[in-house]
Amino acid sequence: MVRFGPVVATMGPVLRIDLERVEALEILSMTLAHLNIAESTVDLSPRVPLLMAIRDKIALALREET
Repeated sequence: MVRFGPVVATMGPVLRIDLERVEALEILSMTLAHLNIAESTVDLSPRVPLLMAIRDKIALALREET
């Protein structure tokens, strides 16, 4: 069998936690604050994609909850 397309990549350790809605909103706001700082300083460090992934997963989970 020959694989077509790119290899799927995973980002760092994967963990699953259950958060209350307020906790999720607090983490989301902290993540957005860090991303805003990174954007204003044109930071291209490895933490930016990780923060974006966290932001997207929390936002998706909050949308699914409502």
